[in-house]
Amino acid sequence: MNVITDESAFFSMLEKLRAGEIFCFDVETLGDHRGDPWRNNVTWISISDGEESWVIPMGHPNGDFVESQYPLRESAAQRIEKGLLIRPQDYSTDIKKEVKVFTDPPAQLTRTFVFSHLADIFKSDRHLKIGHNLAFDLGSVTKYLDGVPSAPYFDTMIAAFQVDSSKSFGYGLKDVSKQYAGIEMVKGVGAEIEKYSFDEVARYSDLDVVATIEVWKVLRERIEQDNLSKVFDLEMQVLRVVTEMRLSGALLDTEALTSLKGRLEIDIEESKGKIFRIAGEEFNINSTAVKQRLLYGSKKEGGRGLQPKLLTLGGKEKKRTKVELSILDYSVSADALEIYKGNDQLVDALLEYSDLNKLLTTYVTPYMGGVVVRVTNGKSTRQIKAPLLDRGRLHTDFNQIGAATGRFSSRNPNLQNVPAPGSEYGKLIRNLFVAPEGHQLVVADYSQIEPRMIASFSKDPVMLETYRSGGDIYTAIGETMGVDRKAGKVLVLSIAYGVGADKIARQIGCTATDATQLLEEFSEKFKNIPKLKHLTIRTARKKAPVPYVGTITGRRRYLPDLVSRERWLVSKAERQAFNTLIQGSAADVMKIAMVRAFQMVPETSKIILTVHDELVTTAPQDHAEETAERIREAMEGVNLFKVPLVADIKIVDKWGEAK
Repeated sequence: MNVITDESAFFSMLEKLRAGEIFCFDVETLGDHRGDPWRNNVTWISISDGEESWVIPMGHPNGDFVESQYPLRESAAQRIEKGLLIRPQDYSTDIKKEVKVFTDPPAQLTRTFVFSHLADIFKSDRHLKIGHNLAFDLGSVTKYLDGVPSAPYFDTMIAAFQVDSSKSFGYGLKDVSKQYAGIEMVKGVGAEIEKYSFDEVARYSDLDVVATIEVWKVLRERIEQDNLSKVFDLEMQVLRVVTEMRLSGALLDTEALTSLKGRLEIDIEESKGKIFRIAGEEFNINSTAVKQRLLYGSKKEGGRGLQPKLLTLGGKEKKRTKVELSILDYSVSADALEIYKGNDQLVDALLEYSDLNKLLTTYVTPYMGGVVVRVTNGKSTRQIKAPLLDRGRLHTDFNQIGAATGRFSSRNPNLQNVPAPGSEYGKLIRNLFVAPEGHQLVVADYSQIEPRMIASFSKDPVMLETYRSGGDIYTAIGETMGVDRKAGKVLVLSIAYGVGADKIARQIGCTATDATQLLEEFSEKFKNIPKLKHLTIRTARKKAPVPYVGTITGRRRYLPDLVSRERWLVSKAERQAFNTLIQGSAADVMKIAMVRAFQMVPETSKIILTVHDELVTTAPQDHAEETAERIREAMEGVNLFKVPLVADIKIVDKWGEAK
């Protein structure tokens, strides 16, 4: 380890880095927004070229550790008042009250100096940039470099996920280092580096890059051995796109946000009043036990007498061990109550309240900042959230390892579960996202991407002909089945997602028996689809040593439960297998399209959001039409399938206006 605190040592390091072709880097951060790449203060950067490692402090506040001090107890004040000496036992021993004392820190280089000279290797397309959770580190240094560091990249976290997405271990550096390099790491220092000495942070920062470079050496070979280069290269290209997306952020209408907050608060109170009137009593809406009594208790005892269906985790364990069950073992979650929707007034009112409260606590309050109430196992906790908005913009984290199928998840905030634009509040929330002055939003959405995947992979003649002739697939399926378009849509999507007869029945308004018969008829009239499903499962089961399904790019999802002895685990894995082929390939298509669009849109246009099969881009008004055409070309030009891909594109001022 080389700790660099003077210019001479820095330039010696830089000369060696420039001569090479790779470097691994990691940052340590300070400030109220230390976890936010766009607002944190990078205080350390560690770098390795695979042979040597260097750590560069840029404002660490501490020197050597001197001692820990603790405040006096109340007993000390009494002794002082009596003129008695303070004893050791008069000091608090509460570790939370510990104050560490350090010497003054050594002289350090400034961020301006360090990053002005590192800029050329970060902007070099000859140097491979290696990191773990590279999106955070790329974002953190971007603000000092006047732009995102150039590709190529190698993210060891994403590589570990590609090699094994089964989550049999975590994907943090501590877990991955142990799994692939046999390195034991003690984590925790990076969370609050201001509480540690200069030398402690130097060693910690150095170990991060040393461990990462060793993991890289192992995973680059695994990527090659497992034929994952194609999908991993795609993910690294996508990493550049999402880093730029985070940097741009999405502009929000803050006045509309304030108005929506007020409206939701009123609607939530009215919803609570409705619940209490129907129940005939006021109660703690967040209490699981009370809702179990009200919903599943007998009518004689003041309950609704509903027949419970879904067990809690504890209930499942009791059932497994053959312990007698009670109504307290049945879930009252939104999913559990959905079964009774439309058949019980109290259930409908509770679901309405849950939806409204979710909108407020998931979107509005986190955007603005404030108190968020979380309910876990019936217990409420209050958390004060700092606003996610920064100068009117949201810089969402798009997580490339959030879903085993390859789809994005997102956080801070989660945009993947924004309500559908067809709902009242879904449109209101989407309309918070607006184009900057003088700009418009270009909103592009793949049309029927999952059914197109099914048609292409299964080669079903009806579906192929419909798509090739430009017909409506849901109408074609409905006519073939003798049902309406809505039922046709439900049937084909149920195949993709592994939906059962009960849910199909609720969606199209028929009995479970009728839904089961429809599924059987669908399998008979569209024989290629069940054949594809069986082939997918059979092929996956034969993979050794662990069964897996591959997508169009070679992305793998390992499914060890395909060979389980537990029938319910096998059934679940079989649904996941087919879903991965269809939804995973659709995710691949979206990522390929994102990279193409990023490369093809005018420089003045910026991709800001992706949600499922949708891409949102800002463009100057005079470039909006050109941007729309470039995006159409990017999305529809992914020629990997037997049917054409179609993108629905709208130019709007607010996101919600696109649908």
